[in-house]
Amino acid sequence: MGKIIVCCGKLADNPYIVEETGKKLYSVEEICHYVRTNIYSIDLGFFSPMLINFIKEELNLPMVAKKLKSLIVGNYLLNDVITTLFCSCDLYSKEEILEIIELVKYLAQMPAWERRAYIGYKKLEERKFLVALKYFRGTLKEENLAEKDYGIVLRAMGICLIHVSSFKEAAECFYKSHKHTGSKETLIFALLALKLGNPDKEFNDRVNEFTKDETVISEAERIWKEAEKNALNGENIKN
Repeated sequence: MGKIIVCCGKLADNPYIVEETGKKLYSVEEICHYVRTNIYSIDLGFFSPMLINFIKEELNLPMVAKKLKSLIVGNYLLNDVITTLFCSCDLYSKEEILEIIELVKYLAQMPAWERRAYIGYKKLEERKFLVALKYFRGTLKEENLAEKDYGIVLRAMGICLIHVSSFKEAAECFYKSHKHTGSKETLIFALLALKLGNPDKEFNDRVNEFTKDETVISEAERIWKEAEKNALNGENIKN
């Protein structure tokens, strides 16, 4: 069942459509709700001249639009802009607004790569795999990314690739992640994805390229056999 947003102000005849997601917003309350639920990916660019004009003309809130525009033109911080927006309606309490603003301040202190990765993980949680993949790939292009962090992002990319690409590509991603982190668990993921994406002969030919560690190979085989057994028994395999 979807959430209900009680709107006390004017509803627009023509909605504002968020370019990135295609979401249609009809009221200032819906704008506030959208900002809150997507707070990790909201920046000053979200408050475009089109949105400001929509608030002014379609929602008949000229004073709110004027305040927001003056903050943006004056190069104020994102938390100041969001505070002004949230205070324009009664959707959130003072305590809720303060909590959100603290999160905005926290996000603002993140290095560029960490913020991109954070957004990617949130999109991954939402099962928006293509969007998450875009942010993870962008993260890997950032400078000053530690080797272990690089590997952790590669692992997340592998999970996305399982859903939107191929097991073979995911296997390669997991293997690269292992090379950066040394994680045996990720290496097991690589072997399992390799098994799913290759016929038995090709798998047997390639497995030694990934590892010669018999304990890792044995654990991957154990998980594979258990999954096959559960599938034959009609059970759901838990992630």
